[in-house]
Amino acid sequence: MPAVRIGDDNELVQQPQPFKNEYELQEVLADHPILLTGRDDTALVTISREMPLAGGFADIFLIDTDGLPVIALVKLARDGETGRDVTGELCDHLSAVAALPFDEADARSGGLLAATLELMADVAEEEHRTEYLAQLEGSVAANLQAGRIRGIVVIDSAPADLIRQIAYLAEQSDLDLRLLVVERYRLGRAEYFYHSRCLVSGGDAGREARQQRLRFRRAVGIFSKMKPPVFSLRTAGSEAVRVSRDGWPAAVRYTFCDQRDAISLEVQVRRDECPRVAEFLPRLRDHLPTVIPDAQQVELADDDAGWTRLQLVFSEETDPVRIARAMLRLCMTEKDITTLLQGGSRDLP
Repeated sequence: MPAVRIGDDNELVQQPQPFKNEYELQEVLADHPILLTGRDDTALVTISREMPLAGGFADIFLIDTDGLPVIALVKLARDGETGRDVTGELCDHLSAVAALPFDEADARSGGLLAATLELMADVAEEEHRTEYLAQLEGSVAANLQAGRIRGIVVIDSAPADLIRQIAYLAEQSDLDLRLLVVERYRLGRAEYFYHSRCLVSGGDAGREARQQRLRFRRAVGIFSKMKPPVFSLRTAGSEAVRVSRDGWPAAVRYTFCDQRDAISLEVQVRRDECPRVAEFLPRLRDHLPTVIPDAQQVELADDDAGWTRLQLVFSEETDPVRIARAMLRLCMTEKDITTLLQGGSRDLP
């Protein structure tokens, strides 16, 4: 996250220095909105402070350079507000802003919304300025109408209940929410160093990740209802679910893997413990595309940890039902693998 240095001295005091009140922190953020941005965010421009809304005031009203409205709610931990109070206030502000048409949002900002967009359009070449201004205004209006508004809670020290509640809302909803901690350090008599840290982040990237996790969980859940009773499922972290066959050693297993932009099914074998099964996987790789045509890729690789992995990759467009059925078909190879584990040999069907 960004950092801002204000002043001329160079002596660093290691402990964060408290803010006098919320308004002091609010002023720093309004003057330096870069503290509110993440690595992949577009720049923010401050529109106004203390913008009146139904039932209260938005501490800072901003927009990004793509026309996304942003509301920042500024708090100090020592004021003792509960996480429930803060999240409730943030959601109230977001719902109030989402109810505003462009002209009303401009009026509540004292005309600063339209004036700021005019200044932003000044960076365009003269012949494109009018077009760019219309594009900015249209983007802000469309985002307001669709309720696409980023909500940022900024605090000097985040209590656990606030982190939990903002994280839950960001995880379980389509709201674009952030929770930031901003600290300042005294460098000298008249100089401060401000540093922001993001504790929770939602938005489009978070929404895509949630959709992918949902696809992954659906595929696993469907398979769990299809699978023969000799197979059992075990979660291995947030990105993998292992499928084990009764009577097999831990060195051989099937696995669902969440690759974020794809889902893969794998046959995983420890080469040193089960060399005959590892040697079987190249033949299985050549056979599988004909029986599991939905797989986008079929790959075989050895890793440094001693595993040989036969991997079938499914694109994000693949129906989770098809992925579950593919795992069921993959598990049918357990007869061949069981024979190899017992020391025999078997040709592929």
